[in-house]
Amino acid sequence: MLLELIISVIAMRGSILDTEPRASMQYLLYVRLGIMAVELVWLSLGVVWITRHYQDCPVDRAKQAALGIVICNWCVLLSVLITVWCTFDAAGRSWVKMKEYQRSMRESESRFQYKRSGTRHRNWRQRKVIRAYQDSWNHRCKLLFCCMGNSDRNRNSFADIARLLSDFFRDLDVVPSDVVAGLVLLRKFQKIEREAIVKERKNDTYEFLSGVAVTSQTQFLALNDPCHYELFQSVIHYMHFALGAYGWPMFLITNSRTGVCQLCARLRCGCIPCCRSHDPAVIVEDNCCKCNYAALRKMVQVGEVQVVYATYHVDVAETPFFVAVDFGRKKVIISIRGTLSLQDVITDLNAEGETIPLSPPRDDWLGHKGMVQAAEYIRQKLKEEAILETAFALDENRATEDFDLVLVGHSLGAGTASILAILLRQEYPTLECYAYSPPGGSLSMPAVEYTKSFITSVVLGKDVVPRIGLHQLESLRADLINTIKRSKDPKWKTIFCSVICCGCAPVPTSAVELQASSMVDYQREKDAAREVTMHPSDSSIALTVHQPLYPPGKIIHIVRHHPTKGEQVLNKHEPVYQAVWANTTDFDEVLISPVMIQDHMPDNVLDALNKVVSHSKRFNTTIVQPQANCNHIMVISPDHSDTSNSPTELLDASHSKQHHELPWDQTTRSSRIITYTFTGYNNYWTC
Repeated sequence: MLLELIISVIAMRGSILDTEPRASMQYLLYVRLGIMAVELVWLSLGVVWITRHYQDCPVDRAKQAALGIVICNWCVLLSVLITVWCTFDAAGRSWVKMKEYQRSMRESESRFQYKRSGTRHRNWRQRKVIRAYQDSWNHRCKLLFCCMGNSDRNRNSFADIARLLSDFFRDLDVVPSDVVAGLVLLRKFQKIEREAIVKERKNDTYEFLSGVAVTSQTQFLALNDPCHYELFQSVIHYMHFALGAYGWPMFLITNSRTGVCQLCARLRCGCIPCCRSHDPAVIVEDNCCKCNYAALRKMVQVGEVQVVYATYHVDVAETPFFVAVDFGRKKVIISIRGTLSLQDVITDLNAEGETIPLSPPRDDWLGHKGMVQAAEYIRQKLKEEAILETAFALDENRATEDFDLVLVGHSLGAGTASILAILLRQEYPTLECYAYSPPGGSLSMPAVEYTKSFITSVVLGKDVVPRIGLHQLESLRADLINTIKRSKDPKWKTIFCSVICCGCAPVPTSAVELQASSMVDYQREKDAAREVTMHPSDSSIALTVHQPLYPPGKIIHIVRHHPTKGEQVLNKHEPVYQAVWANTTDFDEVLISPVMIQDHMPDNVLDALNKVVSHSKRFNTTIVQPQANCNHIMVISPDHSDTSNSPTELLDASHSKQHHELPWDQTTRSSRIITYTFTGYNNYWTC
């Protein structure tokens, strides 16, 4: 216990990268390792004593205490072993040997004749280290996904992922707690940066909603426009199909109270002949009670919908999907499931860019490798089993052969659906695709520009998935390293103060210095760190730089407006949801937030979409954007508006609805923002 106390005191010294105050820690760890060996022997003796004398011992409390102590110590020892296994760097020995060799070569390379052979030997050492790192990550992947089998496809996927992870994490000289502290600091820095941008009116920014800057160029989705309203209703409608692909787990999540009762009433056990369903749909690899299909039928009850085909077969790069006919909207719908299994995780992690298999080929059209393979699998499945032909020929009396094709999906399903839409576009030129929370590393920019005419993506708030591709993760790695370098406080203090505010400063020391310094300097340092392609501790090793991949199509971003203390909108805690058109590059940076994972959940996405419509009806506004040949913009004030804080020259408080024409400078094409407050809520009109 005394040694543990000493280790704790020394571990709390210095900042994250200031390791000098913790220099003696390595010797203490070796001593602790020796004591652990003694503890192991002592615990073994305790087990022997318990097995021999537990029943005969007359003192109940003593033997129960001994049993509890032995069990607790074994649990502690097991947790230590698991932690060591997770954090131990098996390639570290090769790295240290390479560094020692490089140091000796620099001393001996003063003579010219040794330079060529030394360089060749050094490159061989580097390749050996890289191989060691890849083997280490490959071994971890095999252990983590040991239940998936050892097929050739799995081995190839593990090798690709191991190469990817080894390139990304190769000796960054940080431990998991360093990353946690870096994320805490990065969140503080991002908030300070946004506040400074608003304060300085930089880039014409007036406010940040869900991390996105609101400027005079921001285009809010005008739901009073019939075209926009119909589009948004379609987005909500097809989200039910994306949700239905997840089967019974998502149905029970969205119907937590009555889900079990509703589901049990629809089950048809295939093991009992009298209970078998006579549904004409083809169901592949569902369980014997058809739980997934029963949940699917329940979740797509948003019209007259008939499911034609549903497969729940899952493997690496083989994603479950279903095909249904929506008679009300005259559409044939392909819905692809998102991540729900270990095989899906492997497909997600196989994230390098791969050329989309088109005819004729386009070399600059790249997609997420795992999703390209999944889209190709679904296309082959549709072709081999003539699934789409069956769907379009379902009912000749209702002219299903003239229906249009729609593809939908969430997360992994969204990226796969967007790539499949590109593959099927030549055969079905009128198809549409709705991608909900698509991964950020889905398509290259030329492919994204092509898809903007038929793919609509939806992103909620600060969802992390549309902001993570390999290129975005490399930027996050650079930001973390830059943030850790700026850290002045001990790591324990940074993490502790992020959880408990009592006794802590409102912002860390490094963040206070950032507030006092110029944001221009900080932005310059951040950009310079992102442009560095060399290893932070060894300039002779180049870090990987991947081609940027982006979310597909045109993007609707659901943002939140959190009312201030003086505003009273809905209630004290509920924000107001709005929809804006976002740019593809708006999601290049990961926003650290407590809701970054929560915003990705499909049930939360559907709930936010419904709130956008309900809030727009409650705060009814009409915004008419100026066209290229317009000299005025017309603003129609909302009904039942509180005009106590609004400029009198803009709105007349005596009328519930007024039309006001504001001058539009045709010569300079200048823009400005007019803020009009009603019922405590700020709305922005672009002039």
